[in-house]
Amino acid sequence: MTTGLSYSTYVDQISTMAVVASSDVAFQAILPQMITYAENRMYRDINFMFTSTSLHGASFVLTPGNRNLNFSINLSTNTDPAQGTFVVSDQINLLTDASGNPSATTDPDTCVRVPLLPTTKEFLDAVYGSSLTANRGKPQYFVPFNETLFFLGPVPDQAYPVEVVGTYRPNSLGYLPAVTSATTGGNITFASAHGLANNSSVSLAGFTSSAWNGNFVASVTGTTTITIPTTAATATVIGTVASNASTTFISLYLPDVFIMASMIYISAYQRNFGRANDDPQMAVTYESQYQALLKSAVVEEARKQFQSSGWASQSPATVATPSRG
Repeated sequence: MTTGLSYSTYVDQISTMAVVASSDVAFQAILPQMITYAENRMYRDINFMFTSTSLHGASFVLTPGNRNLNFSINLSTNTDPAQGTFVVSDQINLLTDASGNPSATTDPDTCVRVPLLPTTKEFLDAVYGSSLTANRGKPQYFVPFNETLFFLGPVPDQAYPVEVVGTYRPNSLGYLPAVTSATTGGNITFASAHGLANNSSVSLAGFTSSAWNGNFVASVTGTTTITIPTTAATATVIGTVASNASTTFISLYLPDVFIMASMIYISAYQRNFGRANDDPQMAVTYESQYQALLKSAVVEEARKQFQSSGWASQSPATVATPSRG
């Protein structure tokens, strides 16, 4: 069984391999971006099956006479239980009843899914660019305009619910204890700083505010406390500060690839990123190890999705040709 990594064991592993104290201020400062670098490389290199998601709900209902479909890419603001950022749209489904009319519910599993076809903005503008009442109808096509806006055509004649299917990027590995607090000023203090050095910065994930959209800075103010300073002038209610992911799919099931990707980044911290430095082969060696591990990870993920040789779930055969299927 794979020995996975939690945030704390990840930090210990990297600090040991990099030969630097985990409490080192400079090391602590680059930790968030090192995790981001490693995770982003893996999410872009591997088509993970677990990142598939379905977005639907009250905010995914079309407006008659308006071809725009707007939605937030922050999953915590949508109905999906996952936490992270929506990155790639694979499919948009119109949700109807058995007669083809707009469904009375936004639950796609109790509706008829009518897949829309992806097209170009030029085609949509030329053929379905009019929102006049006579030109409206049941949408058949969609085109992405930017990260949060899609155009549909024909322009909808009724309030059809839709489902957006795609992939998301989960929140990064990290840890912050869960706290629920309401305050009109003062500090929110966590019971433990989890070994972080004094005055180091802290990244908050899943932070939900009510009646407050101001900026905030969290910092380690003691050996056992993390504090979010607030004042009555800038905050009326602080909602929930939820736990960030102390483990992730990557840290649990692909710790070897995760560590190699992280060590490429740490090479820059150790001034060994280029040919003019003390050990120019350091980053190159970690990069080659990452690429070697990546190949097998990509194959395994393809097998899960029946996208291996011959659209099968088996490992590619090294001898048998042609592939069966």
